[in-house]
Amino acid sequence: MKKITKKILSISLLILLGSVGRIFFVEFVKIPNFEIVSSLALLSGFYLGGIFSFITPLAIIFLSDLFIGNSAILLFTWSAFGIIGLLGIILRKTAWKEGNSFPQGRSFPPSSSFVLQAPIFGVLASCFFFIYTNFGWWVLSGMYPHTLPGLVACYINGLPFFKTNLLGNLILVPLVFITFLEIKNLTQFTRSRIFCKIKRYDFIRQRH
Repeated sequence: MKKITKKILSISLLILLGSVGRIFFVEFVKIPNFEIVSSLALLSGFYLGGIFSFITPLAIIFLSDLFIGNSAILLFTWSAFGIIGLLGIILRKTAWKEGNSFPQGRSFPPSSSFVLQAPIFGVLASCFFFIYTNFGWWVLSGMYPHTLPGLVACYINGLPFFKTNLLGNLILVPLVFITFLEIKNLTQFTRSRIFCKIKRYDFIRQRH
C-alpha cells in the first residue's frame, strides 16, 4: 500500500509540474517546440516504468490542452509523447551499473555514463518527435501534396521547430534528471539520518 501511495503521489506531481510547465512555456516563453513534456515523459519512464510511462505524459498533454489547445495532428502529438515515455524505460535499463536497479530501493548513483545518456535520449526524443509529428502534419494538415516532394517540403519547413525542440531537450532533460536525482539522494540521506537517530535513541533508552 505504501508503494502504491508513493507511486500515485509521484504521478500526480509529475502531471501537475508537466501541465503547469507546458502552459508556462507556451504562454510566456513562446519559443515554438521548446517544451518540458519530453523531459518529464522520459523521467516518467525512468522512474515509474510500466504503463505509467505512457499514461503520465498523455495526462500532461490532456490537461494542458484544456488551456492552450492543440492542432489537427493531436493524435500524433499525444502518441509521440507517450512513446517518448517508453524511451525512459530503456534509459533506466541502460543507466545503472550492474547490480544496481531503480527504483527498487538499491543504492545511488547511476553509472558515470548516465550524465551523457540522459541528453542522448533527449536527442533521440527530439528526432523521433520531428519525424513522427511532421509526417502527421503532412498526412492531415492539407498544406502539402501527398507526394514525395510534398513530404520533403514538410520536413524542410519543420527544421526550425526541430532545432528549438532539440535545444530545449539538450537543456531541460539534464536539468530535470539532475534535479530529480539530487532530490532522491537528499531524501534517502535524510531518511538514513532519521533512522540512525531512532536506532540510537532506542539503544540509549534500552541501556537506561
